[in-house]
Amino acid sequence: MASSADKYQIFQRNDGSVWWVRFSIPGEGQIRKSLATHDEGEAERKAAKVWHDAMYRHEHGMRAVQRSFRVVAEEYVEHAHQMSRTGEKRADRGKRIEGLVRRYFIPFFQEKQIDAIRDQDVTRYWAWRKTYWTEGPGKNQMEFTYVRKGKVVRNKTTQMRGAPSLSTQRGEAVVLSELFKQSIKWGYLGKGLAPEIKASRVPPSPRPSFSADEMALLMRLATQRAFDPTVNEEVRRDRTILLSYVSIASLTGLRPTEMKNLNWGDVLGYREGLSKKLRDRDIRIRCRGKGKSREAVPLELALAYFDALWRQWQKDHGTEPSDSDPVFASKARKRITKLNKSLNSLLDVASLKRDHRDKPRDAYSFRHFYISQQLLAGVDVFALARNAGTSPDMIDKHYGQVSNEQMRETLRPQWK
Repeated sequence: MASSADKYQIFQRNDGSVWWVRFSIPGEGQIRKSLATHDEGEAERKAAKVWHDAMYRHEHGMRAVQRSFRVVAEEYVEHAHQMSRTGEKRADRGKRIEGLVRRYFIPFFQEKQIDAIRDQDVTRYWAWRKTYWTEGPGKNQMEFTYVRKGKVVRNKTTQMRGAPSLSTQRGEAVVLSELFKQSIKWGYLGKGLAPEIKASRVPPSPRPSFSADEMALLMRLATQRAFDPTVNEEVRRDRTILLSYVSIASLTGLRPTEMKNLNWGDVLGYREGLSKKLRDRDIRIRCRGKGKSREAVPLELALAYFDALWRQWQKDHGTEPSDSDPVFASKARKRITKLNKSLNSLLDVASLKRDHRDKPRDAYSFRHFYISQQLLAGVDVFALARNAGTSPDMIDKHYGQVSNEQMRETLRPQWK
């Protein structure tokens, strides 16, 4: 039978204080661990346990030495940044993950061994997380700091006050679950030993849309305001851009981020069609946003509003825009990132700021109008999902009431 000396050795460092144990694991090299005792007999007993635990972990595909949650979480943060740098995750995903890990995950789990975290620990985490900004560590925190492009940025935390929404909780649960799954891949955690990470399901809550009559009213008012002879040139310009924005958004289904990112080079076929007759012109839109891209087919009427923006650029600058110029641009050629103020003004004039549920409408409402109208017109849901950059499941979840309206004749058969 092999002696303990063949398996591991206990020793004291030069200062002759506490005892340590050392041993080797194939593929992991020599491992050293403090036994935190001055007594040689107790050190021998502790060493035997450390060695047996390490061998058990090694034989079951895990790293021989346990890691604390903090150590694994830090490694996961760097892994997330690497995935962002290589394009395997969205460019901003690493920063998003780092913020969650450092603000919530590490402060709660701290030095607890990653393989000692159980379902009950996660349950306690959610209770702690829900009161973080009201009763916990964030109660008296008025700002948090982080480094962006080498500069320290300070943000007020007033927007974070209160319990996280169900949507926020689910997003954080996804990140925490990914962290434990990656721990298994790295061998820090055995298969089947990860705790269950669950957050309450978010009930479907479609964003406010418009009815066809409401959209007709909104477009009529937007057009009247854009061509109002009593306003100055600057106001007329802003209203022309808003009219085009509302029209293009409702005729294409583009997300606000995709609208913001749109350059003239993304309006495929537009420049080539300028010399053609209107009936021979056609365009496609290259959409970029939400970490993905696609080419979308707009409704034909959208072309007229791209023409309005093209003419506005020529009027402002005396030249045609280049492919890299933004479609929605200020007079200084800068990209317009938000139209909230002018859009809210138009919605207020039309008395359409809120829907029948008293939910406020915003730029996203035009995308929902587009999808709803396409469903009512009988467009195939799979083709519509691909064109809108979403899934049939999401359309079914958020637009089921439209599908019922579409099938009203089928739902009203002649009973015998």
